[in-house]
Amino acid sequence: MRPADLDRRFRIRLWGVVAIFLLAISLTLWAGYREADARRDQLVREQLVLVEKNLLRRLDFYRQAVSQLAADPGTHEQVVLGDTASQQRWSETRLRFLPGVLGLALVDPNGRVLGNAGDLRIGAACARDLEKPGMLGRTHLLVHRDQPGFAHFDITVPVTGPGGETVGGLFVSLRLDQLQRVVDDSRYSGHALAVVDDAGAVIVRTQAVHTGPPDIDHALRDTGWQVQVWGGDPALSHTQFVMITIAAATLMAVLAVMLQGMRTLQRNIHRDLATIRDGLAAVASGSPLPPLVPTYLQFQPAIHEIERIAGEIEKQRSEFARQSLTDALTGLPNRRALEGRFSQLLGFAQRGHAIALVLMDLDHFKALNDSQGHAAGDKALLALAHALTATSRSADFAARLAGDEFIVLLAGHDLEGTSAWYMRLVDRFRSELRAVGIQSELNLSGGHTWLTGNDTLSRVLKRADRALYRAKAEGRARLVFHTDMGDAAAR
Repeated sequence: MRPADLDRRFRIRLWGVVAIFLLAISLTLWAGYREADARRDQLVREQLVLVEKNLLRRLDFYRQAVSQLAADPGTHEQVVLGDTASQQRWSETRLRFLPGVLGLALVDPNGRVLGNAGDLRIGAACARDLEKPGMLGRTHLLVHRDQPGFAHFDITVPVTGPGGETVGGLFVSLRLDQLQRVVDDSRYSGHALAVVDDAGAVIVRTQAVHTGPPDIDHALRDTGWQVQVWGGDPALSHTQFVMITIAAATLMAVLAVMLQGMRTLQRNIHRDLATIRDGLAAVASGSPLPPLVPTYLQFQPAIHEIERIAGEIEKQRSEFARQSLTDALTGLPNRRALEGRFSQLLGFAQRGHAIALVLMDLDHFKALNDSQGHAAGDKALLALAHALTATSRSADFAARLAGDEFIVLLAGHDLEGTSAWYMRLVDRFRSELRAVGIQSELNLSGGHTWLTGNDTLSRVLKRADRALYRAKAEGRARLVFHTDMGDAAAR
């Protein structure tokens, strides 16, 4: 038998290994790009939901504001009984004091402007559209760009009489800059957005523009407009890139070591793979990372990646733990944090310390949200959070439970001390509201109870909730003490 050519067999096996590695990398790239493409499609859908929600929120705000102005009795009186001069003055007054409004006018049932259209900044195109049949109360929004620098869209709302009959209308035009800011603020990195009318003309769009048809072309409710979204190019995730890098480094190490001998190659590669496996096992289990010292330099990038990933995972775990205990809006501890702290304060109560629990919520909070919007409601919640932080001591514990419900655990206060603290909190809360420009009937109602040695969080919250209910029933804006417990009087 003719002896085999060892060099030839070695080269065949060597190129076989190369081919296998190249195939593995190609499959990984293929799978990675498929996953990246799916992730891109998901981001495009999320982008559409975000920009549509933000646009509709802004448009609904404008429509609601115009509808409320049209429903005002004074508006009806001006349309029906006012003369041209008073109607002009009425429109000019509202035009000066409504932010973001380009033009505003009262119109008769036929759409004719009641007053001087030029002084009220009503362009010729707007005036012509108003006189078209069916324009009063039209849900589709018209866009005008006939005057450079004054591109705008129009909202018309009918003004009705006591019997529901249309006696005229209210016309408002708003700059497209208002929508441009919404679109710019809603854009994900690498995406492009555009809003077009029913003829395909661009109304607003982001500066980043993609060629070709959009990934999503979606009708914007009650406007006659379309929202178009272009996604970014698919990109490999960091994990996939690391996997490919490790595979490439392993290929180079295998090729180098095979020239020195299969036995040494096998032994040392097993050692290095075991080191990587130990590192990955430590990362997966959350254990401290053992010393990772590879035999071959080609494995060093993989070790660095493992060490970096371990550090990032530890940071993420710490951040997730912090976020899980913190309310996202106010920065105060949340209910989960309260459950963790409650046992500690309950232990103080069991050792004879006076621990008071005060459950509070905002009076007329829903009315504030309905009249001034959820942004004002968020400001009010932040104002209360700032007041709680300013008036609480390090031994106290303040948290947001949900909605407009807040809770405070006070250490070392008797009834008089708790009442004095509550008055300071109310004063500080009102100061915070004034500082952010909220003028409303907002106030605080609170329910108080004491922690006892055999309490649970559920029981003590039920007592405080009953006291809070009494505070509401007695007229709001007060702190009511729960007195159905034997130890409450002793406190």
